[in-house]
Amino acid sequence: MKAFIILIIIMVLTIVVTAFITEKIPPARIGVKQVVLGTAKGIVAKDHYTGLVLGISGYHRWHLLPRQTHFLHFTESKGWRESRLARGIEDWQPAVTLRTKDGNTIDLDVTVTYKIKKDEAYLIIKDGLKDAYRERVRARVISTLREELAELTSEDLQITALRLSRAGDTLALLTQELAEYHVVPENLFIRKVKFPAQYETKLQEKQLLRQESQLESALTEQAKVEQVVKTQTRKIAAEALAEEKNWDRKIQEKRSDYQVQIAQINADALLYSRTTIAEGEAERDIAIARGNLALEKADALRDLLRNEALDSVGGRILLALTAVENLQIPEVTLNSDDPAVPMLLDLTKMTRLLVGDSIPIPGKN
Repeated sequence: MKAFIILIIIMVLTIVVTAFITEKIPPARIGVKQVVLGTAKGIVAKDHYTGLVLGISGYHRWHLLPRQTHFLHFTESKGWRESRLARGIEDWQPAVTLRTKDGNTIDLDVTVTYKIKKDEAYLIIKDGLKDAYRERVRARVISTLREELAELTSEDLQITALRLSRAGDTLALLTQELAEYHVVPENLFIRKVKFPAQYETKLQEKQLLRQESQLESALTEQAKVEQVVKTQTRKIAAEALAEEKNWDRKIQEKRSDYQVQIAQINADALLYSRTTIAEGEAERDIAIARGNLALEKADALRDLLRNEALDSVGGRILLALTAVENLQIPEVTLNSDDPAVPMLLDLTKMTRLLVGDSIPIPGKN
């Protein structure tokens, strides 16, 4: 229990000591440390940002400045004019009234945004401008706007490019002039330009005339363009027709060439076919004739050899035997009283009868 009490006491003392020797810088704030006691008293030349920093209560004093972008508004809005003082980073002021280069009095709604320079917040405190730097910045911005924007004419203010260019030049000049207050401008917006009522009426009439003139010019330009378009359309149509005819001619020429080539190919194919067929038929006829000739020669040789064979003794015997074998006697009348009638079934005797006795019979004496 005693240890627990000691631990709690240590924790409390730690918190108290930490709170005593540290300072918490809130988000979106810049902390500037001031030494108030001792020989080193004065502003510490360093900006401190969000977090815990070393700072002993009673020995150090802290000054907090906004880290965000400041907005300086000049407007003729009735609701915004109700507060003429700066509230934090917002500063609402009446519209900037100035006389243009051509002598017209105008009211401008302008917004200028700026920030405290990095690592220069301590210089604001050191220069004693903690509560006055906004007023100094506002006064310098009003003075510069009246000097620089007054160089524009009423016509220039109506031309966006010229108005933006002048605003850019003014912003660059403000960057130099506000450096002594340790701030840097970020943007300059000219939101509205209000001319006197009579001039507004004339301006509207002039703008109407300008718009009508521009409309007339646009219509004239449109008519010119339409004429050019019509001319180009006719020209393109003529060129397209000519090109179409040219391509038709080329296609017809190619078609004719191809037809001639096809006809030539067909003729060559027909000639080749007929020539090949004729040559084949001729070769066939020659082969047939040669075959027939060979057959006739073979037949002649066969007949010659057969005749030669039949003309010999054996041939005659073969012919006799063949004749006997092929002999057909459907009916024979024999005379039993004539012993000279031959025995038809005796082939040897029949052969002797047909070929004579002079031819020897094989196997017989």
